[in-house]
Amino acid sequence: MSVPSPAPNGEAPKFKEESLTDLDPRLQKQVDAADKAIEKNPSYAIEICANILVRNPGCLDVRKIMRKAQRRSVGGKSKGMTQFLKLTNTPFVMKASSLLKTDPRAALDSAEKMLNTNPSNIQALQLVGQAAAAMGLARTAVFAYESVRELEPENVKNLLALGAAQIDAGQPREAVKCGETILEVEPANGEAQALLRRASVAITMDKGKWDEQGDFREKLANKEQAVALEQQARMVNDADTLATMVTQTAEKIEKDPENINFYRDIIGYLKQLQRYDDALEWVRKARQQPLGKADSTLEKLESDFVIARMRHNIAQLEEKLTQGADPAVKAELDALHKQELEVRLKQSKDMVEKYPNDYGFRYEYGKLLSEVGQMDLAIRELQLARRNPKVAHHAMLYLGRAYRAKGILDLAEEQLEQAKKEMALMNDLKKEIIYEVAQVYRQHNKEDLAMAEFKTLYSVDIEYRDVAKIINEYYEKRSKG
Repeated sequence: MSVPSPAPNGEAPKFKEESLTDLDPRLQKQVDAADKAIEKNPSYAIEICANILVRNPGCLDVRKIMRKAQRRSVGGKSKGMTQFLKLTNTPFVMKASSLLKTDPRAALDSAEKMLNTNPSNIQALQLVGQAAAAMGLARTAVFAYESVRELEPENVKNLLALGAAQIDAGQPREAVKCGETILEVEPANGEAQALLRRASVAITMDKGKWDEQGDFREKLANKEQAVALEQQARMVNDADTLATMVTQTAEKIEKDPENINFYRDIIGYLKQLQRYDDALEWVRKARQQPLGKADSTLEKLESDFVIARMRHNIAQLEEKLTQGADPAVKAELDALHKQELEVRLKQSKDMVEKYPNDYGFRYEYGKLLSEVGQMDLAIRELQLARRNPKVAHHAMLYLGRAYRAKGILDLAEEQLEQAKKEMALMNDLKKEIIYEVAQVYRQHNKEDLAMAEFKTLYSVDIEYRDVAKIINEYYEKRSKG
């Protein structure tokens, strides 16, 4: 039986991770019976595994068998039933989430009960990961977050959580892959850069083959290096520490000026410090190096920091306006907003012209064009952007909006309906697409179709935009007849 170990005041007790061979032989026989029952009687298999996990929550092998049984159990349910289960589980997710800090064990059990009815419930899977991490069950947390990745491979928040859990589970090389996946989409993501640094430290320590009895500091010839590695692993983000890291990394670059990874590190530190001018300078230095000249991510990063610097100035001006109306500040703010949009448009256009086959850049450019009302140009770019699977559905959303703005409602309906059908999961993007298609139906005087879409949103997220207001007004109108 997995017995929790004592924990510091206010922290959740830590549980032991176990394998099947650690279980009582009688329990091992029950697990074997559950595994054999999955195909013909998955409910029985779930019951056996759930009972074992009550006493042995750290046995990942049992949890994996239970997950297989859960998937088998709901495999024949209709799509409508799955949607219903998502709706009915929402209050339970919120209640279980509130237990994370006070009783993660109870939160874990509640999440598993939700997965009995819908093993693809993203919120419940994330809750399993969070609760397992709080209980010290890193491998179980990895399993949960990997399940989310299978359903939403580009969920950045989940990838960050997965990478952190992988490091805790002794899988730093896998964590590196998570960080690199994020940076492919968001080159300036500071959390992903920090994750990579922490994973690199873990890999370095692993190479030293430290054992639990010894002090790893003694295994490093350079004790200053030990302190630096430990400091990075903790990912301390206070200004003084970050400033120190900037200085140390600048010294590394001086010794090895062609190492692009050092440039990425110092850029990440400077971004967290909001020293955008300095960050921009280092990006430009990186692009002068042999490996940086042809790196489109660095080129995009340079553009991002130009914009970040302008947005930082905009935020400062907006803060001034909160302290009192000032016509001069308002005029300066309006001019800066206009300048920022012009710079974004020019930079985006330049990237498209330089990398015409990068459809991600075309999406960004098409989105900007639609925002400034240049719909014909936007439509051309967004049609091409659909070729990139990573942004295809985003592009289709903006295409639908562009068609709607031009009054071509049939094409808008077609584009948005296609995007909606292609998306299996009800995430934020799909909600946005459904809301948009409802508005198109309204504009096209198809009130019944519009209300059907609004009801879909209401059934999964009552707080989404003004959907509750629309639904309430609709039924009030019907009741008055």
